[in-house]
Parts: sequence; structure tokens; C-alpha cells
Amino acid sequence: MKTVRACLLPVAVIACLAVAEREGGAQEGHPTTGTWYGDYTSGTTKTDVTVIMKWDGKSITGSINPGPNAKPIKSAVMDITPGKPAPQGQQSTQGTPPIFHVKFEVDGMMFEGTIKNPVAVNRQITGTWSRGAEKGTFQIRRL
Repeated sequence: MKTVRACLLPVAVIACLAVAEREGGAQEGHPTTGTWYGDYTSGTTKTDVTVIMKWDGKSITGSINPGPNAKPIKSAVMDITPGKPAPQGQQSTQGTPPIFHVKFEVDGMMFEGTIKNPVAVNRQITGTWSRGAEKGTFQIRRL
């Protein structure tokens, strides 16, 4: 019986660590990578949108509204405006965080926004979109 317990203990520990890793302890990767869901607004009309982005080590690729009518992301870039650390001995809230700007084009629509909480699970991108003379706002959050 002691032998069975001795064998089960490591298995239980590994299982617990695997669950903890899956539940949020894992690295999130590139700030744009993942499935994003939200909407874009034109006047009073809101249109749901799903965006899938992936960082391949050199560029951001992906598509919008996956499925039979999916449109590929034509181009995408992320620029970072560096922040400023808090002065020595000050709380971290005294510093200025970096700003993550994202711009991507899909099917003639240009989306430009800023990532809020770029290293957190609850990250989101808010900004504006345009297609010709048509313009509006958009907001997507990472699922």
C-alpha cells in the first residue's frame, strides 16, 4: 500500500501543476497573439467582430471573422513607445508604462488602437477603424 501511495503522489503533484499552468500561470506570448472578440461601431450600428492574430517570430498574421467568409489580415504592426521607470525608491505607480500601438488592415478596413493591459490575461485593444470615408471606433478583448 505504501508503494502505491509513493507512486500516486508524484502523479498527483504533476497533475496539479498542469492544471495551475493551464489556469493562468503560463506565459501569454506576444501581446497580439490570440483570439480577440468585440465590435466596431459606425454611427449607432455595432458590428460584432472576431480577430485571430498570431506572431510567427517575424510578423503578425491572422484573419478576421473565422469561418467560410474569413478575411486574412493583409498587414499588421505593433509599435511600442517606451515607458519610464519610477524613480529609485518610489512606488511603481510613479513611473510611466510603455504604450503598445497596434495597426492592422483587413479587407480594406484599417484598425488602429492601443493595447490595454498588454501583459495581462484581460488585455484589450481600443481605437478607431476606417474604410475610405467611413470611420468609427472599435474595441476587442482577448479571449
